Formats: sequence, C-alpha cells, structure tokens
Amino acid sequence: MSVPEALAAALRSPTAEAVWRLRAELLAEQIPPDSRVFHLLGEYHRFLDQIARATTSRDYSDLASKLDVGSISGVIVERLLEPRSARELAMALLTGALSEGLMVLATRQHVKAWEQGLESVYRDAAWFLYEELWRWAEERKPELPPRERRRLLDGLLRPVFAREGAGVSKALLLGRLFQLLLVSYLA
Repeated sequence: MSVPEALAAALRSPTAEAVWRLRAELLAEQIPPDSRVFHLLGEYHRFLDQIARATTSRDYSDLASKLDVGSISGVIVERLLEPRSARELAMALLTGALSEGLMVLATRQHVKAWEQGLESVYRDAAWFLYEELWRWAEERKPELPPRERRRLLDGLLRPVFAREGAGVSKALLLGRLFQLLLVSYLA
C-alpha cells in the first residue's frame, strides 16, 4: 500500500488501525522521525482508540440498562402467575418493581459514567489540537494577530466544551480537525 492509499483509507474510515497502517507507510517512506506528522498521528491514534473502547463499553452498558428495563415486565408477570391473595400480590408487585427499578437506575448511572469518560477524551484531544492548530495557523497566516487567532480557535473548539452538545458531534468535529492537520502536513 502506498502513502496516498493509506492516507485515503485513514480519511475514509478513521480507525486506530487505519492510522497505524498510515504510520507504517510513512516510516517505510523514510519520513524524518522528528516530523510533526508522527506526533499528530500518535495523538490521533490515541483519540480514535479511546473513542472506540469507550463507545463499545458504553454501548454494552446501555444494552444492559435496556435489558434491565425489559426485565421489570418479566418480574411483574412472574409475580402475577404466583397464587396469592390480592394484598400479597400487591406487595410482591411493589417490591419487585421497586428492586428492578433501582437496578435500572444503577445501570443508567454506568451509561452516564461512560459518557463522562468520553467527555474527558474530547477535552484531551481539544487540548492537543488547540496548540497544534495554533502553530498551523501561525505558519500559514503569520500576519494574523495572536488575539484574533485565539478568538478563532476558541470559537472553533467551543462546541467541544458545550454541555448540551451531543458526543457524536464532538467526536466528528475533533476527528475532522485531526484529518485537516494530517492532510496539511502530508501535502
């Protein structure tokens, strides 16, 4: 595989594996090891790997939570099938629904915890990208005053720190910024 093919694959399907292959191609082409592209690739690989790992874990937690929700109806049906007096049945249904409801709440907290973990990944990536984009902009537009450069970068990365933003949109924004720098460095 050539560098352009590996780059196209990494842009088309941004995965840690695709970035790994691109790095291998760049090393085989004897790109100087101190090139900024390798530092960028390392951070991009880490970002993609953490997103994949956290997303998978979150998806499993989310599925477990949904299964717990479904199990509530199973508990209720089970309680209804047991021969009991109306009072005993009401108590059994109440205690069953309460305990299952608490389990659902507990698993939903796991999902929230994974989402917070992803927010940390986004903040780490934004930390790296801010400085990298600063240098990139400084090289391409040295006449731009530092305060204006800061204003533009703050506006560009503001969605990453917004509380109301969806995690997917934050990941896409950060991924596109990594890709922009990658293409720029290899152009």
